[in-house]
Amino acid sequence: MAALRELPLFIVQELSGPYGPDVTDMVRRIGHWYHVYDGGADFDTEQTDEDFQQTKLKSKKIKRLISKQAEFMMGKVPDITISCPDEKKDEGNIKPNESAMQEYLNKVLKKNKWADKMLKGAKDCFIGSRILLKVSVQKDKIGIMFVPADGFVYETAPDDVDTLTKVVLFYCMEDCEEKTEQRWWRQIYWIENGKCYVSEALFDGYGDMFPDTEKIEPTGLDRIPCYVIINDGLSGCTEGESDVETIEDEDSWYNKMRSANLDTIRKTMNQITWIAGASPKVFDKLKFAPGTVWDLQGDPVLGGAVPNVGTVENSFSYKDTYADTLGNISENMHDSLAIPDLSLEKTQGLMTSGKGLKMLYWPLICRCEAKWNAWEPALEWMAELILHAADVFPQLKGIYGDFSPAEHIITVEARYPLPEDEAEERTLDLQEVGVARSIKSYLMKWGGVDHNGMPEDEAEAEIEQIAKEKQMLEDSFAAEFPPDSGGDE
Repeated sequence: MAALRELPLFIVQELSGPYGPDVTDMVRRIGHWYHVYDGGADFDTEQTDEDFQQTKLKSKKIKRLISKQAEFMMGKVPDITISCPDEKKDEGNIKPNESAMQEYLNKVLKKNKWADKMLKGAKDCFIGSRILLKVSVQKDKIGIMFVPADGFVYETAPDDVDTLTKVVLFYCMEDCEEKTEQRWWRQIYWIENGKCYVSEALFDGYGDMFPDTEKIEPTGLDRIPCYVIINDGLSGCTEGESDVETIEDEDSWYNKMRSANLDTIRKTMNQITWIAGASPKVFDKLKFAPGTVWDLQGDPVLGGAVPNVGTVENSFSYKDTYADTLGNISENMHDSLAIPDLSLEKTQGLMTSGKGLKMLYWPLICRCEAKWNAWEPALEWMAELILHAADVFPQLKGIYGDFSPAEHIITVEARYPLPEDEAEERTLDLQEVGVARSIKSYLMKWGGVDHNGMPEDEAEAEIEQIAKEKQMLEDSFAAEFPPDSGGDE
């Protein structure tokens, strides 16, 4: 992230209405959130001794919590599935065009390193309160990228905050105090007469364009290839809420308490030695090395009385209160982001089964599901645009895979890294066979070597084989034990 001193006026002026002047302040706030995320929340020390350098230890707990939240939500890439309900299956029991569309989408995502970008994009969204998903469509390439909140501004339709009318992307390539030496890249998308256009140019800090750097061209699309994902917030909110800001105050106190405790330990970790009745002249010669013997002389003022030596031990009587306070602050930070505390002390005696872990993670699952309400339509929009790009530039099919346009449905399914109690579920499903479940449906769900399920044709073949083996056993049994003829002995 560039260390922006001031957002150039020429970028702010791209926005209309009363919100333009607030953009600079918003970018500064976003920069502050990234600073806190990277280095921890700041705090003030209580300087009481000029000869003692107080500790300023930042735990970076915010970074760990947001990373855990993003890894739980996006660590396993969500499934984006294309289905064509009107297409008929072929002899191989598959839908060829549906499979071709799915392969085309999967290849685009794989070439764009989608899994890695998805995880990092989620972190940026949680930090900066929003993020931009951009799909760059060209004749020979489809690019997917996430733009952090400090790299774009946008406008929406007056009566619909979900409809983008203008998007301005910018990046400080060279940040200098002298504005003439600054280099700003700016890109603008807008809709005109139902068509999307893009403008790109290079500027200095005053907004003066460098010659021969401007390009204006139609994108070939009928929509702006950008989607803004808002993190939390309320109805009509266009800025979102930063998870960093939510727990910044607690992190500040958490860091302050830990640093103050370290200072206390530093000051009192060694026992305090006191000497009474000794001559002041001997103090400069005293050494505290192990095995040292002191020859103390009595203070003449006290009539040569025998000196006394003793120690004062530090009992650290505040440790229980300190642990409770620090634990309460940490617990509040975890609760604010719905992240379970899985420390050894907290998890002793808890269930370790799949259901037990799911119960432990239930608050985080609920929070992630709420966030998916904003992410799911964004991924559906992205998949639709990727498919539409092949209609605009047919040569893309030669790169990513050919398919025919068809009525389709796109579904996005989140996946969380939680173990499942498969053995118990298989047992319950097996008990339902013959009552509420067929053998075929059981095999399609649990059949195969790794219990990953079987295709329908393989399940039917397996049922036929089971029937044959059963008949063979019955025939063998009948041959070995023929029925009693019923005659007299």
